Amino acid sequence: MKLSVTRLFSADEAGAAHVRSLAGLLVESVDLVTQMFGASPETGTDLDAQLDNLNARASKTQTAMLTALRSSYLTPLPREDLYLLGTWINRAVEAVSITGTVIHATRQYRLPTRAGDVLEILTRQADLVLDTTGQLTQPDDLESTWTHLERLTHQAQRALVTWRLTDADELLARHYYRQQEVARSLEATFMTIREFSTQLGRILVRDS
Repeated sequence: MKLSVTRLFSADEAGAAHVRSLAGLLVESVDLVTQMFGASPETGTDLDAQLDNLNARASKTQTAMLTALRSSYLTPLPREDLYLLGTWINRAVEAVSITGTVIHATRQYRLPTRAGDVLEILTRQADLVLDTTGQLTQPDDLESTWTHLERLTHQAQRALVTWRLTDADELLARHYYRQQEVARSLEATFMTIREFSTQLGRILVRDS
């Protein structure tokens, strides 16, 4: 069967559009987790359910992305690159959703200011991930965004260490271990975003 140029172009854009959709879901999920801090248990239950829903939507979007990329012949980036970028974003959404589950299960709605600092960094990273999905054919902009992501990754690690060390001095054992579960879950989220950033770096080096 002979494929038209129009059909090829449509398939190409579909794969990249799914990657952008995943990035949008990441931004939404981070916003929901942020809302959990200071929430009532009832509100926390609702937010946790919304996070589960977002996670399910992200999984479906990743499947749709795979289908679209398999039928594409011309893409803004090689298909494998788009797949890996989308996959790491999907895993980040999953990690954020798990963080919400941990917060809800342990009833840690009143976390310290240091946790808020960590979430602020995560919010900025999610926004940058979304920015990258509109810069896939703009190497200079993509490099600038990658630089910001890397800088924030280092800030996140320092913020997490500060949070943990301060909690170790201030909290009773039971509260400390519960808060550390939240901190570990957030750390897993940062690690998935670091893998996303690493993939961006590979793309930039290869295409230079």
